Amino acid sequence: MKTITLVLVMLLAVAGLILATPQQEAADKPTTLVFYHYASQTHLLYINPLKEAFQAAFPNVTIKSVEVASGGYEALSQKILLGLAAGDPPDVGQTGYTLLRTMVESGSAVALDEYMRADSRFREDNLFPAMMSLGKADGKQYLVPLGTSTPAMLNNMDLFTEIGLDPESPPKSWAEARATAVKFKDNDHLGIFWGWQVTGNWIFQAMLENLGGKLANDAGTKILFNDEKGLRVLEYFADLTQNGLMPVTDQGLGTFVAGDLGMWVDSSFQRVNTPKQTNFPVRMSPMPTPDGSLPRVPAGGNGVMMFARDEARRDAAWNFIRWITEEEASQAIADNSGYTPANQAVIEALIAEHGDDRNYKVTLDQAARVVPWYSWPGKNGNKISSVLKDMQEAVIVGRKTPRKALDDAATEVTALLK
Repeated sequence: MKTITLVLVMLLAVAGLILATPQQEAADKPTTLVFYHYASQTHLLYINPLKEAFQAAFPNVTIKSVEVASGGYEALSQKILLGLAAGDPPDVGQTGYTLLRTMVESGSAVALDEYMRADSRFREDNLFPAMMSLGKADGKQYLVPLGTSTPAMLNNMDLFTEIGLDPESPPKSWAEARATAVKFKDNDHLGIFWGWQVTGNWIFQAMLENLGGKLANDAGTKILFNDEKGLRVLEYFADLTQNGLMPVTDQGLGTFVAGDLGMWVDSSFQRVNTPKQTNFPVRMSPMPTPDGSLPRVPAGGNGVMMFARDEARRDAAWNFIRWITEEEASQAIADNSGYTPANQAVIEALIAEHGDDRNYKVTLDQAARVVPWYSWPGKNGNKISSVLKDMQEAVIVGRKTPRKALDDAATEVTALLK
């Protein structure tokens, strides 16, 4: 009997060794993970709870944060690229969807497909396919989505009521938005602000694609934004600013919360933070489109990529990346930000819980229809976003005509793609 018992114990021990994955073993070893992430005030509201919850679940893992507090995803990606070039890379790094290809083409991003297949705890079928597709390049999964936002319009309900308009029926088309802005101006208020400054090309891409245009071909070898559709977007901006219907500023949030701006087109991420800063009710609605139809919405937001170089740190990094796809992490993202997480069970629970919240409904409905935020190939993704931002600014401040701004940007971007 003792012999049989001893054999069983040995067999169980061997089975345990066989069943234990490298990732599970990594979780039991003291490890420090270097995590580069964005650290603006609103982003820390969900990043800090995520880090705390992860370290509670994996007490042997210490997260060492390298924070970028301003400059958006461009500044964050530049920090990561500098670390990679200096031989001191992060193990995991937060990355905006628009910079995925730039990070992959750095040659240091780790494809996650092997880890996804090998880890039985990872359930890709639990994740929203449209969001997972945002993290793919060249047929491989390099990024796991953390949170997704879409372009949306925030409306000052008090101002709508004051000028005799129904705040529950905000404008749906560009023409309707302009006409509403005229009414706000006639009543000594600011009309509309399109968030052109958000990461360079996001709102511009959304407006362009709702006209049927594109920034560039899929391969990124030929720009397409300098056609008549791109010109129409810039002419619309020029018309609004020249007629005093859109404030000449790059401070959308501050202008809106001050209480004198009727409409603000920005990110659904603002759903949570902005109403907390206003003394008036805020109604979120779909972004106006050229013809008033349901908008095509490029996915804003970000995910997490792996850059760790040795296998032990990669296994620990994978534990973190896998964990942010699970319900606990997804719920923390939903509770502390305007982002929609990728976990489908959490999304379904949010729909059931917030079915009467019209602002939340806009966010969730649009998250199911996201299209990719264009990611420029090569090392100059940050520079291209800056060129497109400068192009829009030049028109808005009256420094260039729409045609001149478009042609100049086309020349610069074409050179940066070579």
